[in-house]
Amino acid sequence: MNWLPPETRRDTMRGLAIGGTSFGALSAIQALRAGVSLLSVIQPILVFALIGLTVGGLAGPLVGAAVRRGRAK
Repeated sequence: MNWLPPETRRDTMRGLAIGGTSFGALSAIQALRAGVSLLSVIQPILVFALIGLTVGGLAGPLVGAAVRRGRAK
């Protein structure tokens, strides 16, 4: 990943962290609101966290570049 610019790497890591945390936390909160034990639904929560990591890793550089373009104007 050394061939990527530092901004893209930083945006990718931010996207991974934000996406994984938000998707995982949201699914855990939904399980708690439904009154289900988190241990009994840990696999779906982890699947949603993985989906969040994927989405965040792909969308992070796009969002970061758009934010930088907006600030430059």
